[in-house]
Amino acid sequence: MNRRRRTTTARKSRRTTTWNARPTGTTRRFNTNSRTKNWTPVEINTLKKIYRTNSNVSIAKKLGRTEGSVQYKASSLGLRKSAQYLKQIRNNWA
Repeated sequence: MNRRRRTTTARKSRRTTTWNARPTGTTRRFNTNSRTKNWTPVEINTLKKIYRTNSNVSIAKKLGRTEGSVQYKASSLGLRKSAQYLKQIRNNWA
């Protein structure tokens, strides 16, 4: 849970408030102790090339990721399946 810690400093007659104060010289680190894996540029390029004509399951197996992560990343990149691929899926459904 991310809670904001309020710290107050008093200077002579002025009082200032800072949020999420941390010691000087320290930086925030992201994606530490997390289950997620960052996407590499090679993986993103591969996804862009094969997303239109392949299923999310096959792409996930190829990239070593989950189907949901492939779907989410494609959505965030604005990728869409091709009309021909979707038509083929609809015809094979019955």
